[in-house]
Amino acid sequence: MEEGLGMGMRECAYVREACRSSRVPTMHQRLFFLFLVASGLSVLPGCYYDNEEYLYPDTFCDTSAVTWSGTIEPLIQSNCAIPGCHVPGGQSPSLTSYTAVKAIADDGKLRGVVINGTPYFMPPSGKLPACDQNHLQAWLDAGAPQN
Repeated sequence: MEEGLGMGMRECAYVREACRSSRVPTMHQRLFFLFLVASGLSVLPGCYYDNEEYLYPDTFCDTSAVTWSGTIEPLIQSNCAIPGCHVPGGQSPSLTSYTAVKAIADDGKLRGVVINGTPYFMPPSGKLPACDQNHLQAWLDAGAPQN
């Protein structure tokens, strides 16, 4: 009888060990896993990039009041005359003054590289937004005045 009882205890120990190795996750483990999944999913929408031109293609671009000091100079300063590019000691030509910008406007190079893409587009980071190109086009069409 004891042998049978001993055998039963061994079987019981085997069953307990088998149950331990295939444990069902605890409530804390389930909540932790759910938290990790929710955290991962909440980060995904943050990687979306919107381009205003694609979202609002029919947005009005006012080119009636384009001036050197109010429109074109800030455009050049933020896209061309930046460190490592068209500044003294950088790429040629330096575009830090009206005179320098007027010179490349008059010979057609500004229109070529920024608007037409001939022989390539500038800035190298990508074409300017259409409204900025329209502003530049209007300024060039007006004779690139210093106003």
